[in-house]
Amino acid sequence: MKYNTELPKLIIPEYGRHIHTMAQSLLEINDKEKRNKQAKILINIMGNLNNHLRDVEEYKYKLWEHLFIMTDNKIDIDSPFPKPDLEAIKDSIKPLKNNQGKVKYKHYGKLIMHLIAEWKDLSDNKIKKAVLPNLALQMKRSYLNFNQTNVQDSHIWNDIETFSGESIDINKDTIIPVYQTNPIRKKPFYKKTNRKHYSKK
Repeated sequence: MKYNTELPKLIIPEYGRHIHTMAQSLLEINDKEKRNKQAKILINIMGNLNNHLRDVEEYKYKLWEHLFIMTDNKIDIDSPFPKPDLEAIKDSIKPLKNNQGKVKYKHYGKLIMHLIAEWKDLSDNKIKKAVLPNLALQMKRSYLNFNQTNVQDSHIWNDIETFSGESIDINKDTIIPVYQTNPIRKKPFYKKTNRKHYSKK
């Protein structure tokens, strides 16, 4: 038995190992007529993975293109479409860039960091004090959604001080009221009865 890590890397992972194995097996068929027949069967199998797109003309072209890509253009078959330019395809595939940057505190997210920065820049202390409980409330919600565990309210207040770099004028024992959206379901209650059930003979 071989693990997937010991096998060749999948060129198009969406099709899975079996489709790639069948595509490679086409290269071992010497009879071209039989090879063409098996290639069409494989195209139909690949199309069945997306039934709603199987009969779309553009999608058919994609299926044949993927078959050529999986065989590295080495397969000799009578295709209704020309072989793709593999070098051009490789050049067009570029990894997506992360424009958001790294998030240091993932349980809060980048938006919370922006909110704290905006809160810190507020000049009106009255508005600043009024916004603080809502900021703490959102931080606690984000924390609970990420960790699914309880958190001390004093921890949230301390984090606000840490991230903003200034002390906050509030009692850190102040409760941050957050209600769980998915409460623990109680077991159903079954009323016990003294009635005996007799089976019919």
